[in-house]
Amino acid sequence: MSKIHQRLILQSRDRNFLIRSSIIIGIISILIGIVLPNISKQENQIIEKLKKSCPWIKTESVPIILKSLNLKKVELIINFRNETGFDEVSFARMAREGLYSTASLLGIPQNNLTPETQKIIEDYLAIMSDSEKSDSELLLKLRTAAESKNPKRFTAEFYADILISMGKNKESLDFYKREILNYPQSDHARNGIMRALLALEKKSELEELFSNKEYRNSMTNKTFEDVASRLGKWISLTKKNIKFLFHNLNFVWLSVTAFAATIWFCIIISLGRAGNLPLIRIPLYGFGFIAGFISTFVVLGLVFWQENALQFKLNGEIINDSLYVVCGIGLREELIKLLFFTPFLFILLKRRCPMEALATAACIGLGFACSENLLYFGPGSEAAVFPRFLTANFFHASLTGIAGLSLFYFSLWPKTRWEGFIGTFILVVIAHGAYDALVGLVPQLAKPLSIFSIIIFALISNYYLNSAKEVREGSSSTISPLGIFVIGSSILIGITWILACHLNPIREVITTIGNSTLSLGALAFIFINQFRNE
Repeated sequence: MSKIHQRLILQSRDRNFLIRSSIIIGIISILIGIVLPNISKQENQIIEKLKKSCPWIKTESVPIILKSLNLKKVELIINFRNETGFDEVSFARMAREGLYSTASLLGIPQNNLTPETQKIIEDYLAIMSDSEKSDSELLLKLRTAAESKNPKRFTAEFYADILISMGKNKESLDFYKREILNYPQSDHARNGIMRALLALEKKSELEELFSNKEYRNSMTNKTFEDVASRLGKWISLTKKNIKFLFHNLNFVWLSVTAFAATIWFCIIISLGRAGNLPLIRIPLYGFGFIAGFISTFVVLGLVFWQENALQFKLNGEIINDSLYVVCGIGLREELIKLLFFTPFLFILLKRRCPMEALATAACIGLGFACSENLLYFGPGSEAAVFPRFLTANFFHASLTGIAGLSLFYFSLWPKTRWEGFIGTFILVVIAHGAYDALVGLVPQLAKPLSIFSIIIFALISNYYLNSAKEVREGSSSTISPLGIFVIGSSILIGITWILACHLNPIREVITTIGNSTLSLGALAFIFINQFRNE
């Protein structure tokens, strides 16, 4: 055994070393989190991008101009720029998304569009802001332009958009088709046709166009979801969303998610004594993680089916939302994770090792949580996801571990363990739903009762860790599970803090991750109590 390995074994059991290390990691993380935003402020990044996008603005004027504008809108506008600059389609999108007026203040349309195209977009915006659209002289003028022999780009589709807003879906179809006839590259017109047919309930025509790759690729995610749901194309809908979500992942976000999953994975497999039989247990636990990761895609399909076909979704009503988090979210996720655990029973039942069953099931839960972080959230919603790195990963692992171990016992002794399995599964589903409700999915409960989310997390974690202690067999781990947990969780909190401070004001960060840090503190107390002698 190498000296480095021996040193790791000793220090993983040295409480003074663990305390000092966690304090040092904490202090360094806090300092970096405070200093980093001042070094790389979002405003500074936008200023640099704006200088490149708008070279006509004097350098000294950029900070002054930005003070009077919405930074988020400016950033969105800048992101429309491609390698060659801003194109006509990007300005049409700005107009539809309420960004055109801000772009005009920056002089972007004036320096990229012809006066004629600017006038068409400005007339469209003026009509859309007019409550009496049908009596507008500008509307009549736009219609005349759209019906001309050689209509200008956007005139027909803008007019069709206005008709859609007035509820004239059937009439809008003619103008969207006219736009495509003159400008075949118009994805917006194809998307508009699909939305109009959907509103008119023309199922056969929708079916025909949905099978057309050109129309299918032209639809926005929202249109695709609505059309696919109407046609019952659940597999296509799931594939589309998975492809979109992974396409929009960035390396940093993927790295952070993988880092958090790695720390929790090391903690879980150390409890499953992976080091004692590494050639068997590490692949077993690793494939469990992969299975859990894949299971999220099945759950995503169920989400679309539940929320669109059954119309069972969150609607702001306390009774409906409370039922949804338990019978919708809790039931579907725990059931699918357990189904993906079932194939592993063929191996686990032969080995008859409860410890391996618990660790494998927990790794499936962890894989699910890791994939969920990427699929359901991703870049742009970091504030909601950062707390998940501290609690939800281990919460999912604990829930699946508990249910998986119970299913393992039921499979061994079906006549005597069926009641215990059903009771455990119901408990896991209710705990999952209640936790989701109290962390914010049911605001009416979350605001006065959020403290109970910490209690639920602590109870489930204790249940899992107590089970892990009871089923552990073989010689003690060379590196202490407690040491892995203390150092790993300290690094995880530190990284989460630093990245959260980089993306959000510190006050928001404290509020956002504070509750999860308390939950992790409760977990630390339980972990130390269970494994202090190892």
